[in-house]
Amino acid sequence: MRPAGVLMQRLASSRALFFCRASGRALAALAALVLVAVTSPNALAGAFAVNPVRVELSAQRSSAVLQVENTGSSEVTVEARTFAWSQSEGKDQLSPTREVIITPQVFRLKAGGTQLLRIGALRKPDPLKEMPYRLLLEEIPPPPAPDIKGLRVALRISIPVFLRPPVDTKDKIDVVARQETPQQLRLIFSNTGNASAVFSKLSVSHTDTPDELLASHGSVIYVLPSQRRELVLDSKAIDLTKNLLIRARTPTGLVNLDAVFETR
Repeated sequence: MRPAGVLMQRLASSRALFFCRASGRALAALAALVLVAVTSPNALAGAFAVNPVRVELSAQRSSAVLQVENTGSSEVTVEARTFAWSQSEGKDQLSPTREVIITPQVFRLKAGGTQLLRIGALRKPDPLKEMPYRLLLEEIPPPPAPDIKGLRVALRISIPVFLRPPVDTKDKIDVVARQETPQQLRLIFSNTGNASAVFSKLSVSHTDTPDELLASHGSVIYVLPSQRRELVLDSKAIDLTKNLLIRARTPTGLVNLDAVFETR
């Protein structure tokens, strides 16, 4: 059994280049599995894994070590970069930063080989709230061979990094619901706490009929401290006179959130 981490599948054969992005799931086991598939009978398979899939830094622990393992059958070249992470207009935004750095930044991994990376904070923690960042590990693919046809898929793995404050942290989530169309529901998550919230396997129902599913979202979402994250979900018909119940998994267990309807 492989260690907990992010496992990405690379399937190659082409002149064109596409990128596939995956975010590490911060569930109780801090593990995730993401597969990228290309329907090509001549595709070459490869993969690499990263452990851990979430990094927490603080004044007492200003650096951490990650292990990258090439579980594929060919050598890969990987570039590592760090970004400040924010949420603007309800969406994730990344901007290059030197507040958190990673070394080495570029490295090669032979098939079956491993590489240790050290990530460290160059700034002091905020005194009151968590500071969010992202570490991106991106494959640098070699030039395609002249006889290669089809698709080439390069890997991009995104890992959350948090610089924790010297005080206790806790998220505080409020949810507003808005009916975009008769078949679409917008959920607006606002976090007034000082720590990030993370949800997965999210489901929406009426409060009085919790077992009748109206909408769902399987992927992981983060709501950063003092920021807002929005989701637009396909939904069944919703009774606007009834309250909505949102159920989701978090690293500490199941949570129930009540949503308030917003009228335009």
